[in-house]
Amino acid sequence: MINQASPSPHTVCVVIPMYNGADSIEQTLVSLAEQTRLPDHVIVIDDGSTDDGPQRVKDFAAPFRLTLLQQANEGQASARNHGIRHSQETFVAMLDADDQWRPQKLELQLALYDELSLQGRPVGLIDCYCQVNYSDGRRQLDNIRKSGMHFYDFIHANVLNGVSAALVKRDVMMQLGCFDAGLRYCEDRFMWTRIAEHWEIHTVPQVLLERTINSGNMTAQPKKHYQNKIKFVEVYLARYGAQLSKQQQIDFVLANHTDFLNTFSRGGWHGEVIDVYQRMLKHSWQTLFFDHGKPTLRYLYARARSLRKPTVSTTAH
Repeated sequence: MINQASPSPHTVCVVIPMYNGADSIEQTLVSLAEQTRLPDHVIVIDDGSTDDGPQRVKDFAAPFRLTLLQQANEGQASARNHGIRHSQETFVAMLDADDQWRPQKLELQLALYDELSLQGRPVGLIDCYCQVNYSDGRRQLDNIRKSGMHFYDFIHANVLNGVSAALVKRDVMMQLGCFDAGLRYCEDRFMWTRIAEHWEIHTVPQVLLERTINSGNMTAQPKKHYQNKIKFVEVYLARYGAQLSKQQQIDFVLANHTDFLNTFSRGGWHGEVIDVYQRMLKHSWQTLFFDHGKPTLRYLYARARSLRKPTVSTTAH
């Protein structure tokens, strides 16, 4: 059980990258003001916004120290790094400008860290469960529970329940050089993998994060970000390929492409499905049977749909 009897002596800085976040940043900051354990410092990094989000941050009446930093648009990884390097607290908590925390997030995460530290566990990061809310009304629960060394789990998939769930030791981030600012996609998974090489990762098994995904969210724009995903695969293998068997490398590449193939298939983008599948097949013939043959079935369906001639509708409109 998590011992909540005594407050944690540690300090926490919340780092929020923001690009045109005027519609959500105030609600995000309110969720911090409602924490049962307030953050010691909140840093919002304006990543070249063109709306009035920065002014809304300046006008927010915060019950904690609130700092606004501004930079030219360089991406989320660069913005987070700017905030982390400006912080001085024991922990850095990640939070996106369109996500919100439930009131006990920091309290329960810090309590779990203290409990594990008393056991002598080398904890580098703690996350929590996440409720994902899509703009079309769909809801999804991300509830992967971690409790130790998870390096190879991150090789297979990003097993963290969202960036905004992460509470990380600041000295761990600084020791590793923070996020890879050259990546515009999956830079978080790369960072968590590097942490998981040397430190334990644990989860508070409660939903303490509400995550919003809409048409402007990076994960909702697969056509735009597929090339960034390819770069991530290249960078990842350059760093970890020597630690993986040939089969693990194949599984890693195919799994990452399959993520986008499935997304394209669900969106009805048949040409993109065909392109991704052919790229996978060039990498390995195991594509034919990967994931129980599901990518192959999606490819065949896309082929059939793309060859079908459009019919002229006679229905009156």
